[in-house]
This record gives sequence, C-alpha cells and structure tokens, in this order.
Amino acid sequence: MQHKRTSTFQQPVRRGYIEGFYGRLLGFDDRLRLLDQLAKTGANSYFYAPKEDICHRLAWREKYDDSWIDSFSAFCAQSGNIDILAGIAPGLDYDLHSADAEYAALRAKAEQLLAAGADALVLMFDDISDDVSAFERAGLNEGAVHGGLVRRLHDDLGCRVDLVPRLYADEIGGDIEGYADGLAETLPEQSEIYICGMHIVAKQVNLQNDAGRLATYLAQHASPQNLVIWDNLYCHDYCPRRLFLCTYDGRAHEDPLLLNGTGLVETDRLYIALMQGADRQALFSSAGVPDCFWQIAEFFDRPVFTDGAMPAAIDLSDRTTTLIKAVDEMLWRWKSPLAREWYPFLFGLKHDLQIASKLMAEDRLAKTQTPILYDLLKGQIL
Repeated sequence: MQHKRTSTFQQPVRRGYIEGFYGRLLGFDDRLRLLDQLAKTGANSYFYAPKEDICHRLAWREKYDDSWIDSFSAFCAQSGNIDILAGIAPGLDYDLHSADAEYAALRAKAEQLLAAGADALVLMFDDISDDVSAFERAGLNEGAVHGGLVRRLHDDLGCRVDLVPRLYADEIGGDIEGYADGLAETLPEQSEIYICGMHIVAKQVNLQNDAGRLATYLAQHASPQNLVIWDNLYCHDYCPRRLFLCTYDGRAHEDPLLLNGTGLVETDRLYIALMQGADRQALFSSAGVPDCFWQIAEFFDRPVFTDGAMPAAIDLSDRTTTLIKAVDEMLWRWKSPLAREWYPFLFGLKHDLQIASKLMAEDRLAKTQTPILYDLLKGQIL
C-alpha cells in the first residue's frame, strides 16, 4: 500500500473540496488546479466522489483500469499536504442476499484505491432509494448495516473509513433516530460522518446548534469532531441553468467542512477561497472579473432555500438597457478561462432581461428557448 506522507487528519479543523456533483467529470489536470488552490488557501482535503465516474457509483463493483489508476496515483503523489479521500458508492444496488460476494467486490475496489495512494476511504449511501423493506424483512437496522460495512473495511484494511449516510439531511425521509442508533453501534470511533444539516442545500449550517436531527442524535454517541459538513451552497447540478456567486456566510469557519463544487474549475477555485474567508469583491477583482459584474450580481445571488421565502420580484423599470449593456461588456470584452465558464449563464441572463422587458422578437425567442418555453412565452411577450 502506498503512503505518500503523514496524513493531516489530526488537524483540529478539516476543510476542503468535494468532487461530488452530477453532470460534470473533471480531468486530472483540473484536479491539480483545485489542489493548488486548496494548498494556497490553507485547506487540507480533496474528496473524490464524482457521480459521473461509472466505477465510483453506477458500476461500483468494476475495478478501475490501469490507465485511470496510473493517473489517480500520480494525482495522489502530487497532493502534498492535502489528504485524498476516495469515495465508493455501492448503495444503488448492494445486495444483502449476496453479502459475501458483494463485500469481496467492495474490498477489492477499496484496496485498489488505497494502493494507488488514497489516504482514506469514504463509503457513500447518498441519493439512493428510501425503501428500507429489504432491511426490515431481514430483521436488520439500515444504519447498523451501513456502519457495519464501514467497520469491516476499517478492520480488514487498517485504514480510515468515513461515511456519507443515506439520511444526510433532515428533509430526506426515514427513521433518523433509529438510523443514528444503528450507526452508533457499529461505526469505528475514528470514522467521520458527512451531514448537510436540515436541508440538502442549507441556508445556515453549523455543528454547534444548527446541524440537523441526525447530527443531534449522533452527537449523543460520539464526539462532535466526528461530524463533517458537506456543503452544497454553490453546487448547481440540480439547477444547471443557474450559477451562484454569492458571499459565503451562514457557516462557522471553525467547523470541519467540505464544499461540493460545480465542476467549473476556475469558478470552483473562487469558491474554495470564499470558503476559506476571502473577501468576495477583492477576490473577483484579482481574478479579472470586470467591475460591471456588480451591476448584475443580484441575478447570481443565493439559491432558493427550502426553508426560506420565495425570491422577491425584481423591478427592472428603467434599468434594462443598463443591465444588458453590463452583460454585453462581460460577454464580448472579457476574455479568460473564467469568462468562458460564465458565458452560458451571462447569455441566459441577457435572454431573460430581453424576455422580461418584451425586447425579444419572435424568431429570436424561438431560436434561443426550448420549444416548451417558446410556446409558453410567446403569448405573453409578443
């Protein structure tokens, strides 16, 4: 097993980046740019768990091919003091009736990732069915099964194994107290547990008093240091037409926290700096974002939170020309890798402004919108 350095897991606060989104899959050059930003900002963890990696989730039983392993091993070797956490997500179809064969496949995948240089494993049961009837028919506690797999890997491989539980946010249905009791009975003391808080995309989350019910129950059995916040504030895989460029608040800097990104590498580098306390205006300026961005920044503000109010209506009266001019300056005069990442969202905003102000001709509406939206909007703006 490859060990590239002394792990940073004993640091009091663990901060970092999660490659855990749907819809994009980074290359290793991109991942190295993110590692560079983590090191520059004082973070210490990179969590590899992309939903689009077939061997990570959909075909978790399949081993990675030699080419991928070589690239991953080189990535781990270049990570310096950043811990590489490797996720395995078997929850879509882990078969309780073939426990020995399933565990053998899981262990083989875990050994492959560790041998390539991962510092720790994370067993993941997020975003799977809430049907627990198979556990009930077998007389098993779901949390105890998930925690038991973590413990078995930990004991067999002698490495750190963490957990993303199925009930990682309160809004996910299930017996949170029973699940937490099952985890408490089986998880190793060293294992960390990822939670989002009350909501998957949390307006506020902290481990002191606003981490959700699962965290509350788990804290009765374990140290609060066993909990790590999985933060989806900026992640937009559930609304890929939007981009969030808001300030980073509602979180405590002293909490262990990893930020789930977007797969837009230059944008994610900004998010990492914001997570680590950078001033947004100064950061954007240093990244070359034109000053005219601040004229349209309100359109790239926070997500709509489950526990918050719906967005207030935006008054565009007498502003449309100025706003479109700012968008046009960013579209046509700002040229950089970051600008290319923001391009589709800026163009989308321009279309929205034109539609809202009834400035878009019918042929342009038909060209730029889906047939569904064209049919819906044409009678309202033409």
